[in-house]
Amino acid sequence: MTQKKKNVLAAVSGVVLLCAAGVLLAYFGAKDKEPNMVGVGEDKIVVTEAFTQPNQEQDFKYRKLVKIKNTGEIPCYVRVRLEFSNSEVQNCASLSAANQGDADDAPADDTFKSAKIGQGNDCYINNLPEGWVYVWDESTVSPDVTHGYYYYTKPVAPGESTDALISWVRMQYEDTSMIQAHDVYVYAESVQTVDANTGTEFTDWKNAWHSFAG
Repeated sequence: MTQKKKNVLAAVSGVVLLCAAGVLLAYFGAKDKEPNMVGVGEDKIVVTEAFTQPNQEQDFKYRKLVKIKNTGEIPCYVRVRLEFSNSEVQNCASLSAANQGDADDAPADDTFKSAKIGQGNDCYINNLPEGWVYVWDESTVSPDVTHGYYYYTKPVAPGESTDALISWVRMQYEDTSMIQAHDVYVYAESVQTVDANTGTEFTDWKNAWHSFAG
């Protein structure tokens, strides 16, 4: 009997708390995983991340390179929730997928787009790297796909990873009183590319996730 379970991972990175007496940096790391068991193999993923300490400045950038790796035995589709610990911090944050390979060379300011979820070209959800799409409540393109996720539209083969969803984060505060420690959460889920009931390949990522939702 085929059993499908969500595979949820969390990768957490705390950032910066700036005080009058100096800078206190606190970083946290945690992840949890549960295999997604299927009849013909194991659908299993992990969040992989490269994280570097941010500059100790009011307006700073730090590297947070996020990919999802298929560590299972069968191809899968992947979706991700990317969340900040609170909306005030998210409103001050912007994201970029540029300069993925260089931990010391931050991207130009014009590559960053707001982490806020909303319409307009200034939001990151409307400027995603190739292969990624975002579905939210007001989507007119895919209203029947579960909203609130970043979807990777390509199948991910065993041992392979998605392209990076983000590579850098920039925090920009109006004044130092707004600076606060925060977490950035990455939750990832996967679903097999084959219909467990028929043994046939899903035609695309939407059909796979529809089947997963039941």
